[in-house]
Amino acid sequence: MKNILIIMAIVNVSFLTSCSSNDLQSNDVITVKESDIIKESIGVDGMTCVGCEVTLEESIFKITGVVNVKASHTEKEVVIEFDSTKTDIKTITKIIKESGYNPF
Repeated sequence: MKNILIIMAIVNVSFLTSCSSNDLQSNDVITVKESDIIKESIGVDGMTCVGCEVTLEESIFKITGVVNVKASHTEKEVVIEFDSTKTDIKTITKIIKESGYNPF
């Protein structure tokens, strides 16, 4: 048991130190007015597992202006918070379709 804990500690330390400064986001400050943030729920057919949720979330997070995404295959929906000055539902719906799922 002690060996397993030591191995886990080494793995955690090596993971944390493996990030380089190139992996980090820019230090630029971005100001977003709270009134520009919209929270929308979109129904999505085609998600069958947690892997589908992750795939969809990663695709949507790539859209400039998206601040939060939570997909649920059991609820058949994705909830997105986004800056309405940077993106819109039409763009998000397009990405959902391009990811292989059917928004409704």
